[in-house]
Amino acid sequence: MNLISALALSILLLPLSPLAAQVSYQLGAGFHAESPYSYDAAAPFELQVGGLAISRQGEIIINEGGEVRIHREEGPLVLATFSPGVFGSFLVMDPDGRSVWFAESSEHNIYRIALETGGAELVDRIEFNFDMAFAPAGAPGELAGKGFITGLGNSPENSLWLLDDDPGQPNIEIITGISPFSGPLTFDDEGNLYLVTSGLTDSRTGLPAEKLVRFSAGQLAEAISGNTLQSSDGDVLRTEMAGLYNLTWLDGRLYGTNLGFQSGGGSIDVIDPERGFTQASFARLELDGETGGSMIFLSAKPGPAGFEPGSGQAGGTLLASYGNYVDVSGLSLFTPDLFFLRGDSNHDNEVDISDAVSIISYLFLDGLALQTEQAADINADGALDLADAVYLLNFLYRGGPQPPAPFPQTGAAPR
Repeated sequence: MNLISALALSILLLPLSPLAAQVSYQLGAGFHAESPYSYDAAAPFELQVGGLAISRQGEIIINEGGEVRIHREEGPLVLATFSPGVFGSFLVMDPDGRSVWFAESSEHNIYRIALETGGAELVDRIEFNFDMAFAPAGAPGELAGKGFITGLGNSPENSLWLLDDDPGQPNIEIITGISPFSGPLTFDDEGNLYLVTSGLTDSRTGLPAEKLVRFSAGQLAEAISGNTLQSSDGDVLRTEMAGLYNLTWLDGRLYGTNLGFQSGGGSIDVIDPERGFTQASFARLELDGETGGSMIFLSAKPGPAGFEPGSGQAGGTLLASYGNYVDVSGLSLFTPDLFFLRGDSNHDNEVDISDAVSIISYLFLDGLALQTEQAADINADGALDLADAVYLLNFLYRGGPQPPAPFPQTGAAPR
């Protein structure tokens, strides 16, 4: 058994609403959210959003409406079609960035879909599969690059399985005794596995029963060799957690989608190792200004800078799906705000004639690339051209208007 049946039951109990809700977020300062796509929330369950991923180029990949699609600059491209539709368990990027792995629970199938050629290739079968994660390249030994899947175990409980890329062969059981539902999992950069056991509530206490458990890279390497782990072999980092549906590691922290069953509203939660693995809300979903709905699937794309306010697109991206399976369903992108000083085109923390020179050099003399192009858009018209240098010179020497915010202090551009 896995969390899908529990989720389906909860959906049946949701109140009906005749109008589409407006989506917004309670979100901490220094981050922003945009919701580029919405879907038919009243569609059959198997046609709802069933997994999402982000390519290395930042393209959104989604399973929805019986299709796996990638959104490219020229428009969406269908990579694979399933007719009739199937309920998607997960959609995960391959470590080499050339494929996504898609799974569904009706027939327990796992497919590999190449991003360039498309087509769904059946590669494995795990009963009632729920989530998947690949060990990172930085993991020790043969653990690096291996795929792991949560699903039904050999006992009445659930297990973690090693992907073997062969649908006709039994898979190696890595961790057994995960009770009572399959749960989300992710790896940190060193190859340690984080798993949330999805129990919803403890029948004895009535409290949330989910636990965050960590298994070391060394433990997993031994399990690959046949020494199956028990769920009790891991380090319990948190107990009595709210229900997390998906989990990802980004810039030294864990982020998870919270279905909102205990809190009354869905959210993306952050769990920070440096703060004792405390769990706090990163973004809380609001429908028509009130908490509600669920945050469901989650994917992350790390950037060269930290996922922190001020780093902008270089800080990485979180991609999440939301919905209430009644009148609202869609995707949201979460990125850090970019902090800069408008006019400081050469990034020396001053605004002077050298900034105008750097713009002219970049535009006409094959000069150095501008580190923050938004700072060089001095008239804030969305274009980088000679008018920006003229605007700055007019301000510096002829009493012209000062550059728009953020100026004269570093900050985020107004929205």
